[in-house]
Formats: sequence, structure tokens, C-alpha cells
Amino acid sequence: MNYPAKILLFGEYGIILDSMALAIPYVRFSGQFRFCNQLSDNRSKMEVESNYELKKLLNFLKNKTSRFKFINLERFEDEVNQGLYFDSSIPFGSGLGSSGTLTAAIYERYLLYSQHNEFQSIKTDLAAIETYFHGKSSGFDPLVSLLNKPLLMNNQSSIISDIDLSTFFSTYTIFLINSHSKGNTGALVSLFMENYQNQDFKKSIDNEYIPIINQTIGAVTASDFGSFDRFISRYSEFQFTYFEAMIQPGMRNYFEHGIVSGDFSLKLCGSGGGGYILGIARDRIKAESYFNLNHLDWTVV
Repeated sequence: MNYPAKILLFGEYGIILDSMALAIPYVRFSGQFRFCNQLSDNRSKMEVESNYELKKLLNFLKNKTSRFKFINLERFEDEVNQGLYFDSSIPFGSGLGSSGTLTAAIYERYLLYSQHNEFQSIKTDLAAIETYFHGKSSGFDPLVSLLNKPLLMNNQSSIISDIDLSTFFSTYTIFLINSHSKGNTGALVSLFMENYQNQDFKKSIDNEYIPIINQTIGAVTASDFGSFDRFISRYSEFQFTYFEAMIQPGMRNYFEHGIVSGDFSLKLCGSGGGGYILGIARDRIKAESYFNLNHLDWTVV
């Protein structure tokens, strides 16, 4: 079973504070379980390291057994000892949900029973597993990977899966720009939550950023692209101003050029700090010309 990467189009950081969120699976990268020969001397570094990380995750789940009664920990342990590893093409620290993909795979392979069928409840269980990686998780990333379809989190009690984004994608080109550095989601989420204790920062997030996220997503789902152009520009400008630690220094000039010129908008892809930056443009040719002129490593989603 293959589990795709994800792209969180809108909602980064706000999602852990109950904002709306919109994400799509990204099948260019994916992961699946495989077994290696534990007795072989020809095991790759990736196989050995992945198996070791699965053992650490297993211990985390076993130490909190009461929370993870829905997971078949005995089978998980037996298969890890048999050489189970997660064969993933998703670059670690890229913002494309490498931990969410593994979380989805663990959930589906070792699920003993489900006490619920609603997406929101499944998301809660996925979030509990993913806390191993980040300390705090919304569970939204692994849910996108698990279901392999676009998802809209309208609020903390409503997840919509029948989202038609064809008009949006026919109007805008979405780019992934590779920063060629790695992000650290756990550390950045901790930093964000620490900053959120500051009243001025909290006020900006609550009164400006979360409304911008919600308005942007609302414009997408309503195909109101005149409003979307205004909101996505404000979205990018807010991140440029308030999320300095999450935007690599080498990318800030490109953020600023997009804001000033209006030719495209750049935003975080996931938690930032490395990995990919997301670009959005109406005029694909103009954006690509600028990216090429500045020797950026980009691809179209």
C-alpha cells in the first residue's frame, strides 16, 4: 500500500489553533512498508535507519499503551523485529508530510478496531501517533495521506472530502521551490507555540493571520479569485513579517519580490525552516521567468 505525500495549500500553524485548512495529496512522493533481510550484510543505510526509527516509535507507543489500544502493538513489534522498514521517497524536512505518511501507514496496517468512522475522530487518533515526531499535531496531514484525496477542514468538528479544486488549478499555477535545506517541524512548532504566549504575537495571529487563512480558503472554495488575489498577497506578507524564523534567509528576497510586484505569492509549505516553499501565480510564464532568472529549483505541482 502506497501512501502519498501531501501539500498543505493553506493553514500552516493556524491549523493547530483551529483555523481552516486545505490540503491535497501529492503522489510524486510516497512511502510504503517493506521488509529487509536482517541477516544480510547488504542492507542499505536507509533500511537500517528506518528500521531503527520504527523501533523507537514502537517504544513510544508501548510506553503509552492505554492511549494506543486501537493499535496492534504485538504485530508491529513482531514485524519490526523481522526487518520492517518504511521505504519513502519523501525528502525529510521538506514540508511534504514525511511523518504524516508514516503515521497513516502505521494506522492502517496495525489498526485493531475503530471506535468511530468520522474523519474528525480518526484525525484525533492519527494526531496522537504523530506527536512522536512533532510534539504537537493536528492529525490533518496523515489523514490526507490515509484517504488520498483533497481535504478541507472547515473547523475542528467538520472535515469535507468532496472538494473540487479544478477551477482553482485551472486559474493558478502552484509551484514547489526547493530551498535545498531541511526544516525541523518539532522545533519550529515549539517556537511558534512559545511565541504565541506573547500577547502581541497572539493578538496578531488570532485577529489577523487566522482570518486571512479562513478568507483565503473561502475564496478558493467559492471560486472568488478577485478576493483570493488580495488575500493570498496578505497571507504572504503576514508570513514574511511575523514568521522570520520559518523563512530561510536566502528565500526572503523572493518573498518580498512577489509581495511588491504582485507577479506571484510565496508562502510556507508546511512548517518551513527549510524544505520547499509554495508559490502561487496567475501568470505562469512571468513567474517561471523570474524563478529561472534567479536560478531557483522549482517544479509545478
